[in-house]
Amino acid sequence: MSASPDDFSGFDPKHGRTAPNLFLRDTKSRLKALSSSRPFVAYVIGVGLLLALYFFLIASPLYVSETTFTIRGREQTSQPSILSSITGAGSSPLTETSEVENYVESVQMMKKLDARFNLRRLYSRPRLDLFHWMPQNNSDEDFQDFYNRMVQVKIDHDTYLVTIEVRSFDSKSAHDIAQAVLEYSAEYVDHLSRNIRNDTLKAANTELTNAENQVKASRLAMTRYRTSTGLLDPVAVASAQTGQITALQQQILQARATMASIGTYSTPNAPAMQQNQALINSLEGQIKQLQSKLTSSSNSNAMAQRLYEYEGLAVANDYAEKRLVAALGAYDNARTLADQRERFLVRVTEPNVPDDPALPNRLLDFFEAMIIAIAAYGVLALSIAGIRDHQGI
Repeated sequence: MSASPDDFSGFDPKHGRTAPNLFLRDTKSRLKALSSSRPFVAYVIGVGLLLALYFFLIASPLYVSETTFTIRGREQTSQPSILSSITGAGSSPLTETSEVENYVESVQMMKKLDARFNLRRLYSRPRLDLFHWMPQNNSDEDFQDFYNRMVQVKIDHDTYLVTIEVRSFDSKSAHDIAQAVLEYSAEYVDHLSRNIRNDTLKAANTELTNAENQVKASRLAMTRYRTSTGLLDPVAVASAQTGQITALQQQILQARATMASIGTYSTPNAPAMQQNQALINSLEGQIKQLQSKLTSSSNSNAMAQRLYEYEGLAVANDYAEKRLVAALGAYDNARTLADQRERFLVRVTEPNVPDDPALPNRLLDFFEAMIIAIAAYGVLALSIAGIRDHQGI
């Protein structure tokens, strides 16, 4: 038999909410009394509930992929490094690793990774954990701040090992981003190696080119001189002419000796005396002609003038060849130094593919946050007590 609505005339519609309302009212009053009498306990309970809610329910699981590398070169540690040569800093390995650290954390690296993996979209996917979420239209500065929280660089100051730690919301993206960071870092070191090698060789190569051009110019000048004068080696020609003069002078001395011998038993007009005198005169004429070719100031084709011009060209050519030898030596030294300054990235560990999320460490992070919150409360309480004591409250 069904009951009519009139049978529920004694039913109170608010009766179903009486127990919850009483519980909430009682809890509220108890918390209010607790916060008034024991504020520290109320603070710890409230903060603990909020932190537990975040770490155990809201915090996003993060997968971490790590890779480790170091930067090596051929030279000893006392030699200048390629990175420090560019920056003007010292040759400490820490300087080199710091340069790579700055590059990994830079906007340039961030934009390369964003273009490859669309990091903005990855970081802006909807999630309750606002500490690991950013709006997709964030500015580059805010984007870089978030990126530096997700991609971190650590340097071991004893071994100079560089560890790249990439955090992401899934295992694959964490591994892929870490692999890309490693590849881009290797390219960066190689690029710096090429730059310092080119800079080291540039000055030496320029000097070598200039020396080669100078040698070519000096040799072409000597060739043009030989072509215009018809003298292959004016020094040799002048030496030959000088030798001729010496030989003619020797003949004159012999002819005079012969005349002196004949003069002891013959008159000056004797045919033998006249023949020797004619020979002497002929030889002296030849000597004058040769001397005129060698030293005449009125003759522009005189051998002395030719020798003056040729010696100038020979000195210039000799200087150019010595400069070329020195430039070749300097270039070889620069090439050796450039090889010594070469740097390359050596992989120690490859990026791993994480099976489980490594962060957050919920229980440990919860207790660490609680300790910080309690310490903050203590500092604040002491500050307020000091102020009240100072004011005499």
